[in-house]
Amino acid sequence: MKKILALIFVLLGALPLVQAQTLEEYLIEAGENSPSLKARYAEYQAALQRAPQVGALPDPEASFNFFLQPMERYMGNQVGDMSVMQMFPWFGSNQAARDEANYMAQMKFASFIEAKINLYHEVRTVWYQLYLNDQESILMEKELEIMKTLERLALAKYTAAPAGGGAGTTTPARSTTSSSASVAGGAGSGGSGMAGMGGAGSSASGSSGSGASMASGGMSAMGSSGGSSMVDVMLVRLQLKELENQVLIHHEARRPLQVRFNQLLRRRPSMTVVSADTLLPVPLPATLSLIEDSIKSNHPMLKMYEWDEKARESQLRMAQLMGRPMFGVGLNYMIFKPRPEDGMQMGGENMVMPMVTLSLPIYRKKYNAAKKEAEYAQQAATYQKEATERELFTELENLLYQYQSAVSRLKLLKDQTALTEQTIRLLTTNYSVTGTGIDEIIRQRQSLLSYRQQQLQAITDQNMAVSAINRMMQGDN
Repeated sequence: MKKILALIFVLLGALPLVQAQTLEEYLIEAGENSPSLKARYAEYQAALQRAPQVGALPDPEASFNFFLQPMERYMGNQVGDMSVMQMFPWFGSNQAARDEANYMAQMKFASFIEAKINLYHEVRTVWYQLYLNDQESILMEKELEIMKTLERLALAKYTAAPAGGGAGTTTPARSTTSSSASVAGGAGSGGSGMAGMGGAGSSASGSSGSGASMASGGMSAMGSSGGSSMVDVMLVRLQLKELENQVLIHHEARRPLQVRFNQLLRRRPSMTVVSADTLLPVPLPATLSLIEDSIKSNHPMLKMYEWDEKARESQLRMAQLMGRPMFGVGLNYMIFKPRPEDGMQMGGENMVMPMVTLSLPIYRKKYNAAKKEAEYAQQAATYQKEATERELFTELENLLYQYQSAVSRLKLLKDQTALTEQTIRLLTTNYSVTGTGIDEIIRQRQSLLSYRQQQLQAITDQNMAVSAINRMMQGDN
């Protein structure tokens, strides 16, 4: 029993390792399990079977004729005949039909490749969204711990405030009174950032307030300092509630993303998806000219229209050849019986007769219409390719803009984050000494959290843009 329990614990301990797949493993699993990809590939395999059909010769024709009464011939009495005929289209017709079928099959393969790269890009996109949601949750939880520490500091300031005023409590009274004045000023004027940075000025103004308070009585000073410090605690607790709500929202937002991701991989919706620990900024895959050249030569939609043009060219050639005669060769085997004549058996030898036949394509309207159909279809493929190329390059411009925007945002956010962190350190030091400016600390911490969230968003946008550009460039991967 102990061995079984130990084995169960080992398997349970190994389970997270089994689930912790990389993005490439997720992509392989999505490709192997996707029914739409399997359907597209089956369509391609079915299209490949068209070439042997259209490129084959017509089936030979055989006929058997029997006379109810023998027909008298010079060679004897004919009782029947047998014939075999094989028709042949004009030279090159079958090859043109095979070429058209093969090109149409290549169009199906290009459609399969397009479905595959779109699926892979969608999997990457949802995976990046999961990463963004998870990392924002981690940021919120870390910020929650920091705010709990700040709450303990504010609570300690409140409990350490003097119970009454006196000659020996001038310095503490100055500190607590200035804290009260700072919170009041922040509530009334929106919390100017100068209140947190000007600790010395606040202390000086608090001295005169302390003197007035001492003149009016120690209980007044105690009420002022205690109320001001408790406001600090309440401000921190309000921020804590907001952060706890944001953490809950992010945890709930993960489920629909996980369900969508598992549906792309054809897995159970409840299966855990492990995102990346870190997502780094990525460079563009190539220069702009190389990206454009790669799109022109590799994108499956463009290749599909290229194959379509070639298929219509073969169709036109086949329509021209079908307007020419078909010819056939065959044999006719006639069966004779000897015929009695003047007491002698005359004839009776069977005869083999070669045959040649020729079709006469004199009704030209259908052949002319077939040629015009192929010409118009080829023009349509050319125009569609041109329109698709323009759309792809427009999409590329948008993706490049998203990428450059993310790069610019990352540079700006890096500087803003560094300055905000420095400001928070100064404000925290000032608060620990004077007890003033907690509202500005909270405001700056909110800004810092926002900057870090924007950094995550920018890195995610950058990776998604590069993924989309790679999707356009690498159609055969």
